[in-house]
Amino acid sequence: MAIEDTEYTIKEVAAHNTPADAWMVIHGQVYDVTKYLQDHPGGAEVLHDTAGKDASEEFDNAGHSEDASEIMAAYHVGKVQGGGKKLTPAVRLSIGVTAHKPDSVKSSMKTVAGFGAATAVLLGAAGLYHAASQRGLLTTLLSHPMSRRTQGLGFLEGFFIASAVFGIAGTALSRKLLQLMHSHPSFMNYPPHIKLPKRAKPELLNQGGWLHPTTFQTLPLVKKDLVAPNTYRLEFELPTPESVLGLPIGQHVAITANVDGQAVTRSYTPVSNNADRGTLELIIKCYPDGKLTGGYLANLSIRDEVKFRGPKGAMRYRRGYCKRIGMLAGGSGITPMFQLIRAICEDERDTTEISLIYANRTEVDILLRSELEAFARKYPNNFKLYYILDSPSPDWQGGKGYVTKEIMAERFPVVDTDSKAMICGPPGMVNAAKKALVELGFEKPGAMSKMGDQIFCF
Repeated sequence: MAIEDTEYTIKEVAAHNTPADAWMVIHGQVYDVTKYLQDHPGGAEVLHDTAGKDASEEFDNAGHSEDASEIMAAYHVGKVQGGGKKLTPAVRLSIGVTAHKPDSVKSSMKTVAGFGAATAVLLGAAGLYHAASQRGLLTTLLSHPMSRRTQGLGFLEGFFIASAVFGIAGTALSRKLLQLMHSHPSFMNYPPHIKLPKRAKPELLNQGGWLHPTTFQTLPLVKKDLVAPNTYRLEFELPTPESVLGLPIGQHVAITANVDGQAVTRSYTPVSNNADRGTLELIIKCYPDGKLTGGYLANLSIRDEVKFRGPKGAMRYRRGYCKRIGMLAGGSGITPMFQLIRAICEDERDTTEISLIYANRTEVDILLRSELEAFARKYPNNFKLYYILDSPSPDWQGGKGYVTKEIMAERFPVVDTDSKAMICGPPGMVNAAKKALVELGFEKPGAMSKMGDQIFCF
C-alpha cells in the first residue's frame, strides 16, 4: 500500500507524542517529524508542543513560505482516517522572510479596493461620455433647457447619480469582503516562526459547576429504574438544562438524609459526568439492611428532593496520568471505573490502555453491561473487558469463580513505572486484591489512597 493510502486514527497519531517519536496532523495528512525537530527554524520545542496532535492551526498561523510542502513531503507517512485534505501549498519553514503587519496589510488592501471602485466608476463614465459624443446624443441632451426636465432627471444627471450610488456600494462591499478575509488568521497575518499563544480550551470534564464542597444542596428525582436486583438507576435534575454538575473525573458526591431520627451520609460515584448537562445519574445497589440505601434511597418517589455535596475524593484523573491501568471492580464498584473508562475512551487524544476485570455473583448482576461492551468494541486499543462470575449459568462463556492472583497476572498490565492498578468493590475482595497485587510487584499502598499510589482504592 502506498504511503498516500495509509490511514491512521487520531488515537494512533496521539500515541506518537514524545521527542523521540513525534507525529502530527496537518490538514488531514500525517507526518513523522522526529528527524526534523532539530532542523526546524522555529526551534524543536514548537514541534514538541504539537507532537501527537492536529497542528493545522499552528502550522497556518506560523506564516510559512511557499515550498513547505516540498520539505514536509519527506516526512509524510499517511493520512487521518476519514480525512485526507491536501497540505495547504502556501507554506514553508523559512528564515529571513519578513511578513507585513496585519494592520498595514489591511490598510493597503482597503486603499487598493477603494481606488479600484472609484477607477471603475470613472472609466465607465468616460466610456459612456465617448459613446454619447459619437452618436450626437451629448449635444442634444445638453441643449435641452432645464424647464423641459423639471418632471424628471435628465440622462446625465441620472447617470452620475447612479454612478455615485454604485461607487459607494462598491466601496462598502470591498470593505466588508476585507473584514471577512481578515477575520480568519492566515499565513499573511503573522511573521514566520512566532509561537502564538494557545487558545484557552477549558476541560469541561474537570471544571467546576453546581456542586458545593461544604454545603448540601437539593435536586429533585425525575427518573427511577430498576436495572438489576435491588439496584436502581436514579436520575436527578440540575437547576437548568445547561447546568454543569462540576464533578472532576474520578471523584464522587455525598448524599445525606435523616433516617429514623439519625443523620446518615454516604458517598457515590455518578455514571454521568460534566458533559451530561442538566442531569446527575447514579446507579446504586440498595441493600435491605442499608441505612441510607434500604431505608431511604430505595423508597424515593419522583420529585422527591435529595441533598448532595461534593466533589469528594483523592482521584482527579487527567490525560497522561499513566500509560496502563489494571482495574478490578466488584458489583456496584464498577461506577468509579466506568467514569474513568468513559472519559478515556471518549477522549480522542487519550491513549491510556485499560484492562478491566469485573466480578459479580450472577450474570443479571452485571451493571452498565451494554455501555461497557460498546466501549470494548469501539475502542479496542483503549479498553479490554473480562467478566468473572461466582455462580454462572451452564452456558456462561466468561470467567468463573473468584478473582485470583493468577487471573490478575494474566489480565493486568506488566508492572512498571507507567502502570497503575485500581480497585473498588466489597471490602473482602479489595483486601485480597491488594495483597495479591503487592505479590505481583505493585507498590504497597498506604491506608488512605493517594493519586501517586501504584494501587489506588476507591
